[in-house]
Amino acid sequence: MMKYTILLFEDEQELRQEIKDSIVFDNVDVYAFESWNEYKEVKIDSVPRLAILDINLIDKDGLSIYSELKERYAEIEGIIITGQASIKNAVASLKLGVRDYIEKPFRAKELRAAIEKCESYKQFRVKNYVVDRQLEESRKKFEAHWGIEFIGISQPIKEINTLMKRVAQADMTSVMITGESGSGKELIARGIHSMSDRSGAPFYPVNCTAIPDTLFESEFFGYQKGAFTGALSNHEGWFERANGGTLFLDEIGDMNLALQSKLLRVLDERKVNRIGSHDIIPVNTRIVCATNKDLKRMIEEGQFRLDLYHRLNSFHIHIPPLRERSEDIPVLVNHFVRLFAETHNKGIVSMHSKAMNLLVNHHYPGNIRELKNVIERAILMCDSNVIKAQHLNFTEEHSNNGAEEEDYSLEIIEKETILKAMKACSHNKTHTAEKLNITRQALNRKLKKHGIE
Repeated sequence: MMKYTILLFEDEQELRQEIKDSIVFDNVDVYAFESWNEYKEVKIDSVPRLAILDINLIDKDGLSIYSELKERYAEIEGIIITGQASIKNAVASLKLGVRDYIEKPFRAKELRAAIEKCESYKQFRVKNYVVDRQLEESRKKFEAHWGIEFIGISQPIKEINTLMKRVAQADMTSVMITGESGSGKELIARGIHSMSDRSGAPFYPVNCTAIPDTLFESEFFGYQKGAFTGALSNHEGWFERANGGTLFLDEIGDMNLALQSKLLRVLDERKVNRIGSHDIIPVNTRIVCATNKDLKRMIEEGQFRLDLYHRLNSFHIHIPPLRERSEDIPVLVNHFVRLFAETHNKGIVSMHSKAMNLLVNHHYPGNIRELKNVIERAILMCDSNVIKAQHLNFTEEHSNNGAEEEDYSLEIIEKETILKAMKACSHNKTHTAEKLNITRQALNRKLKKHGIE
């Protein structure tokens, strides 16, 4: 295991020492603190890779501390320990990107396992360039088989395909793609890139919702080694990484006004300079952006810049929701059935007429993403070569009800999966945990979370 620094925040002295003593990995430095104020008084030369935090401390809660650490050290992982477990805190931890959540009392080996899991995840991210190459190969294979056009036979989709081909040839023109969540905005952006002369250069997607304001400049424009604490090497920003290719800005409507101004300047000047450097770097990057918000209304309310809107909206493509083009549903269903049947080694799978009727008549508040998830689940639930109505995650009585979006949440799917696994294991918790590939403690937490006896 590579050497790294761990920060420990625990206000109970005895437990703090016990945890510190239990971390017996080689080449690991553990800095233990009673409070946030104590941490701020200590100088730590190395960049911490992991923070272990009690959720209740004497001067600040662990989640707030982890949030501040995350702003300073973008790559730091987190483990929350608590004697007062609650769904609210667990959800808040997940939203912050905490890697594990452990209830007191816990055994030393549970904590060591959590630390090893964090390190394994970090190693996975370090090597994600391999995964990126595999995904790129899969994308090329998909395009060779299905083509790069947006899938559908309706008139709106035919018009969208025509627009994609036209704007792909004007490779300096900025494109604005609008549509509801899950409607396929990124797929269109990738299609435009693939049909353009930039197809051999990177397509770089960025979710604007996921960018903390404090990291905007460093992530978009990059930084030089030594520019600030933690800047251990030169770092290319997104504009540089996508140079010669396409930068896809998803959910552009969630960017605040101050950041919009900085983005506009780069779009106008076509150059960036990294934080800590005076060198000007020219960038030849095409911008494609997407949003599910009404930007014109946001402009009227002073939440979005008019000049940035015009700069980004040189060419507009709108995707109608799936419920307004039901003739596309059978085509998409057949496409996803073939795709997931191959992915999960199911052989040739067909769709029963009643199941197809349910799919065609459903409201789809989650659009194509929802349909895709429904089909993949049906493929996994189907033990034969025919998908029937009972394999779908909704029933005929609410197939036209757009208010049933929660039926497709991960919460429902997780609960159903646990119940099926418990039934298959005759309600033996140890065997159920092994079948689900989780620990017995994790299973107990999930049973409690879902109210399963």
